[in-house]
Formats: sequence, C-alpha cells, structure tokens
Amino acid sequence: MYNSVKSLALATGTMAMVFGSIASAHAYTIYTNRAAWQSAVDALGGVTTTDTFSTDISSAQSITLDSGIVSTNAANITLPNAFNNNSVSGGTYKNATGGATASTTITWNLPTSVFAFGADFISTNAGRLTLSGDFDGTGAQTLLVNDTIGAADGFLGVIGTSSFNSVVFGNNSTLVDAFEIDNASFAVPEPLTMLGVGAAIGFGGLFRKTKNKQ
Repeated sequence: MYNSVKSLALATGTMAMVFGSIASAHAYTIYTNRAAWQSAVDALGGVTTTDTFSTDISSAQSITLDSGIVSTNAANITLPNAFNNNSVSGGTYKNATGGATASTTITWNLPTSVFAFGADFISTNAGRLTLSGDFDGTGAQTLLVNDTIGAADGFLGVIGTSSFNSVVFGNNSTLVDAFEIDNASFAVPEPLTMLGVGAAIGFGGLFRKTKNKQ
C-alpha cells in the first residue's frame, strides 16, 4: 500500500521559499532525518507519496511496487537466490548489490518526475550500497548510503533543484551488500508552485554548485 500527504501553501509564500531554498544554484540538499526532509518538502508545497511495502511481491528481474515505482535489476535473477533479490515481503523491499550473486545496479523508475526522494534503509554496510540520481540537472550524483547516514539503518533523502524520474542503487565495492528499504517516499510540486520551481531552477546557471547536508 502507499499513501499521499498533500501540503497546501499560499502561492507567494511558497514561491519565496522555493527561490530562497535554492539560491546557490545546482545545490541539492541531503537529509538524514525524515521529519526534516518532510518539513522541507511541505514548505515547498510538495505532494508526497510513500510506499509502505504492505503487499508481498515475488522476486523477479523487474517488479512494479504499489506506488507505481518499477524496480529493475541489471542482471537476471537465478532462483532461488540468497538475498530475495528484488522482492517485497514482511513489509519491506529486499535486494542486494555487488559480488557474483547480486545485481551490479538496481534502477527504480518513478511513476512521474519528482523533486524529492527519500527512504528508510535497513542493514546497509559501510562503503558499499550507493544511491545515485540526477538531482541537480548536471548528471548523476552518487551517495554512499551507510556512510552518509552514519549507521547501518536510517533515513536518507534528497531534495533536488531539477526534476528527476529515477534513482539507481549500486555498489562501491566488490562485496555483496544485501539491504532492505521501508517507507520509500517521493514528492511532486503542487501545480500552483510548478512555475515557481521551474523559474528558480532556471536561475541556477548563475551560481556555482554546492551541496548541503541537513
């Protein structure tokens, strides 16, 4: 199952917050606290969809999650597999990257273009699982999940300055990293703020790239 959280704001206030939040162009913001990420999304007038993985889905190379995300492993899955590769069971999404027994990359194609993505990660290892996406319109940026969170379990989220429609999970090492995900969330802007977001992003070329961590 999935749910949507809708946040409405006065157009003028939201527009000001949009411009203010990305005043240093091509800056995308990283969050390791879900409440802070959600608050920032709401302040930008975002509509959030969260997949809670309550429907079991059998392992396959490509599966469609309840929220409409299409999850695809780069490699074919040989069943049975040790890590329940690319499946949903027990309320979490399960997969693994790296090594000879797991896919090199896992692509999540989102059902629409979004400006924010975040999820609760479980059982990640330092220096292994990565999250990549074109969060600022300049090409793929890659984050080490465990190292950014600072623990095996925790939230990792991004608010971009350019819309994106996919994220990719990979591995920074040759060792397998089996992991789980819960509460995968993505956000789209309210129609009234879409123009403001686009205009603010357009001004991004005037500024240098920076990254901020919350």
